[in-house]
Formats: sequence, C-alpha cells, structure tokens
Amino acid sequence: MRHLRHLWPLVGFVLVACGSGDDGTTTTTTTATTYTVGGSVAGLAGSGVQLELDINGEPPGFGQTMTVAADGTFTFTRTVANTDSWLVRVFLDPLAPRQDCDVGNASGSNPTANVTSVQVSCITEPFIGGTVTGLAGSGLSLRLFLNAFGASTDLGVSSDGAFTFPIPVLTTAQWHVAVAAQPVSPAQTCVVAGGSGSNTTSDVSTVQVICSTDTGLACGAENGTVVTHSTNVVASEVWAGNGTVHLVANPINIVAPAQVVIQPCAIVKLASGAGIDVRGDATGTGTAVLSALGTDPATGFVTFQSVDGTPTPSWGRLRGFNANSLITLQNTVISGGGNVGGSQLNAVISMNGSGALPDPTLTVNNVKISAPAGVGIYFSDAAFTAGSDILEIDDQSDAMLAMPAMALGSVPTNLTSIRRTVNEQIKVVENANIFDNLTITTPVPIHFKTDSVHVGGLAPTFVPNVTLTLEAGVVLMFERASTAPTLVGFGDVGQTHDKNAALVVHGTALNPVVFTSALALPLIPGGTPPAPGDWAGLWLITSNGSQIDHAVIEYAGGDAGIGPLNCGPIDPSIHQQARHVAPLLVGDGTDQQYVPPAGLVTNTVFSNNTGNFAIDSVWEAAVFGPALNATNTFGGGAKFCTQSKNLIVGGCVVAGVDQSGCLVP
Repeated sequence: MRHLRHLWPLVGFVLVACGSGDDGTTTTTTTATTYTVGGSVAGLAGSGVQLELDINGEPPGFGQTMTVAADGTFTFTRTVANTDSWLVRVFLDPLAPRQDCDVGNASGSNPTANVTSVQVSCITEPFIGGTVTGLAGSGLSLRLFLNAFGASTDLGVSSDGAFTFPIPVLTTAQWHVAVAAQPVSPAQTCVVAGGSGSNTTSDVSTVQVICSTDTGLACGAENGTVVTHSTNVVASEVWAGNGTVHLVANPINIVAPAQVVIQPCAIVKLASGAGIDVRGDATGTGTAVLSALGTDPATGFVTFQSVDGTPTPSWGRLRGFNANSLITLQNTVISGGGNVGGSQLNAVISMNGSGALPDPTLTVNNVKISAPAGVGIYFSDAAFTAGSDILEIDDQSDAMLAMPAMALGSVPTNLTSIRRTVNEQIKVVENANIFDNLTITTPVPIHFKTDSVHVGGLAPTFVPNVTLTLEAGVVLMFERASTAPTLVGFGDVGQTHDKNAALVVHGTALNPVVFTSALALPLIPGGTPPAPGDWAGLWLITSNGSQIDHAVIEYAGGDAGIGPLNCGPIDPSIHQQARHVAPLLVGDGTDQQYVPPAGLVTNTVFSNNTGNFAIDSVWEAAVFGPALNATNTFGGGAKFCTQSKNLIVGGCVVAGVDQSGCLVP
C-alpha cells in the first residue's frame, strides 16, 4: 500500500481492509479520501508571506504553516479529508517592505477535489508624510496615530521641508497626524491640515504642518480691542476677528431668529460660569445659530477660552437648547469649559434635540477641544451633521463624546485624541436602544452601560426591518448597569415577521469588529481586569439578514436569566436542560420565522467567554442544524457544547428517542 500512496499522493485513496472477526463475520474499515489545499499569491514584494492551514476549527498557531517567497502558486503538504472543514489564514505578513496580505476564498468544507482557489493578495504598507512651512523654532515633534488605540510614532522636525514618518501604516488603518510638541525659541504654534486618512494603499505626501510665531498680531494674539457681551442677542450680529477679544461676562442667550457669526482670529473669553445658550423656537420653526467660522487651522482660527487664558474648566458651555438651535464650528479651538455643576456630564458643548431620532444640530470641521471638565460633547436626542469631520478632544476627565445609541452613526470619521487614556471612548447615554437603520464606522470604542440593548423597530418611528451595520474596526464595550450582565437583543420573541432586526458585521482579518467588556480596552492600571461573563452576549432573536464576518466576541457568557427553548443537553446539576447562557444565542425557540443560514458567523473568534455553550441554538426547524462552527475559532469556556441542538418541530424526540444534546461538541 505504500506504493499505492506514492502513485497518487495528491488525490488520496480509499483503503478497504477485509478480514474475519472473532465470530467469523467480515469487517470493513474505510479511510476518508484526502485532498490538498492551495492557490495563488499576487502582489508579494516583501520577504515572504507565512500562511497557515487550520482544519476543523483549529485556533491560530495550531495548524500547518508554510512560507511563500514570491508570486505564484502554492500548495500545503498537509491534506484535508472529504469530511473536514478547512481555513487558510495569514500567519505572518511580509517584511522589507512591510506588506498587508489578505486571503480570498479562505475556507471551505467537505472537499471533493484538490482545492486550488485560495487567493492571497498583498499590498505594500504606505508611508505617511508631507511638508512643514513657517518653522522658526526648535523642538517641533509630530505624532502619527493609528486607529483609536493603535501604536503611535513620534517624529522630530527641525526645519521647513518634507517629512516622512519612519514606520508605514496598515493599509486598513485609520491614521491621524497631530502636533505632539510645539516649537520653542521662538515660541510657535503649529497646526496640521489634511492630516487624516484611512484605507490608504499608496504613500502619502500631502499632510501640511503650518507654523506661526506667537508674537505680534498672529492669529490667537490680541489686538487691544475688547467687546463685552452681557445681554441676550435678539438680532443677528457679527463678532469681529483679527485679534478682537469678545468678553462674555455672564451667561447669555442667542434667541431665534438671531444668528451670531464669529470671524477668523476672534478670541472669545468667558468669565467663570459664563456660557452661550443658542435658543431656537420651542414650538415654531425659527432657528438660532452660533457660527464660529475660522478659515484656516493656522492663520484663521477662532478661540474660546477662560478669561485668564488658562486651560481650566472655570467657564460654562456652548449649548444648543433644542432642534432649532444650531452650532457650527470650523477651524476652532476650545480650551477648558464645562463648569456646569454636573449637568450633562460637565460637557463643554451640549446639544439637545426634540425628536425620536436624533436631530443633526452640531457641525464641526477641524475643531480641537482641550481640557473640558467632563466629556467633550454631550448629545441629548441630537447628533453631528453629515458634513462634520476632524475633531480632536484632549485631556477630558470623562469620555470624549456622550450620546444616545442612534446618534453613533453621525460620529466624524476623524475623531482623535493626542493622548490615549481610558477616557478615549464614546459613552452611550439616555437611550441605548437602536430602533432605526444605523451604520457605525468610528474605531473609537463605544461604551454601553445598561442591563440590555434592544435592536428593533419601536414606536413612534416603527421601522419593520432594522439593520445595525458595523464596519471594520468598530469596538463595542459592555458594562452592567446594575446586577444583570448586558444582553444585546435583535428583534423580538414570538412577534410577527415585521419585528425583524439584522446584525451585519463587516470586519476584516486585520481590523475585526470587537464585542468586549468595558474593562478590556484599555485595561485601567490598578483597576479590575476583564473577566469571562462581564456581559451576557448577543441574541439574534428574529434576525433574518444577519451576517457576522471577522468579529471577536470576548468576556461574554454572563447569565441574563432568559428562557427560550432548544434541544440542548441536560444539566445534571438542575436535572433539566442547561440554561441559556452563551456569548451568542440564535433564534427565539417558538416558531420557524428565523432559521439561520450555515454561514451566519464566519472568521470569528470566541475568546475568554463562559457559559454553557459558545453558540446556543434556540431556533425551531424541521431538523437539527445548521452547524455554525465552520471557519470560526473557539477559545474554550463553554461548559457543555460549542453549539447546542436547536428545537425541532414536535419536540426533541426522534423515532421515540430523545435526541437532546450537542450539535457541535
């Protein structure tokens, strides 16, 4: 038989061995047919890409690895049986130059021939750079950020001209260039224009760093003119710029239909506790508007600060009172503020809407907020406008933003901070439920602190089919509000078909979507570390149209006390079917309106979870299945099964035998 194996090493074979048993009967043993897995590599320019072949859900590092040194075809020497599932992943990306490689047609199961369709494509990681102008001092340092909690790289610059950061960025990363240290001798202020991007596939040389000396009447310096504002604004006004100081001596209101336009290089100084309220009509349609219209981040910005010029929270806030209260800030610097006695988390900007869906009332473009007393911006039934972009919030004592869940889709793509702390997150406040279609793109971690999150249409803005879409790099963090771990439910139990809610996850291998504990990102020094069961998990109740690809589900599996039906195993400790405790539950256990497809969850890692199952099958179908484990990685923690058996029509008895148990051990 060794010769037979030698003649057909790639196709595999069936071995039939015949003989007699002890009772004289003939026995037959069949060996599964095996096949090879391979494909092609394109775009490789580095020192070789290392690939891994995993079989039947092996975790990363447990499969066979091989290095491909150049473009062309490859084939693993390890074979897969016709009963196996398989997955090809990138184990190590190329170096010199650094590249990002992705795998297409990366998985399959039950092959009937050699696999040759795996496609590995590689892209060289780009370098980020640009030009510096106006630099006269020494000590300028630039910082390149990757995503919300990614690595950062500093670069010292000593003169005008071109610069390039020494380390390339991932092609899938969101990146942002900021000033880490300003020049001295002479003192200068440098600002960055065009300093953000994402999904970059070629070198960047267009970032502009513009420096100006902090003397004379450069933007930010006073020209000697002081205008005091101590009464409400009831007719439109223009506040002069070019170094004019506007002193807000006490709280004032801009009352509809008034508009206040603040010109470039104006300096707004606010006394202790003073703020500006923008008050549109409460019952009509008249709007009140505050517009700080800076024209340039270096030579035409508007400043809001305390009277003494220090970055303290002694002054109040800028507040939009309702849906007819609009604030526009462009090329604007806000220092301190938020001294409002705890209201709305001591935000320096607070916006208030009046509709069931958040009203878009705040526009930001190239805005920097430094050292607010609490969060940077607080939204109550309000949101950013669609044109908002480039917002930096530094040294806040609470989250960067606080908003209801339905406003999360409005967060500017380029939301950054120059100093990464535990407060670099978005806090969900007031309403954590998602009741209309919503797409979230920001990589800044989003913090839910509530016992449950419901995704699905609700009155008064009932939408029959709600879809929550999470793009690559989104991080959702969950923390129990009281005693119950947070459970995120999609759709409704036992409702009609029009109560459907889908979860669509568009992660990538390099930038997955992460569902995790609020204690995990980042770990607070000296604080409580994350643990399995910190939150309950995801429950796709009635969730037609859901698709989860390249996600991480971790620290889940807490018991939320729910009770659907399935045909799972018996828990001997309670003498009945095991409780429904799992990081992922699918179905409502009462009818057949939602039976998931086999590809519901792909390329997803279950890590550091607890519970009775990794996946709890609580849908009802005519037969057991489908299994949802193919291409996914399970890191242990499940007490009984990787996946329980679902409920079948008529109960769990087949041909008079109770078939309760595990669909996937």
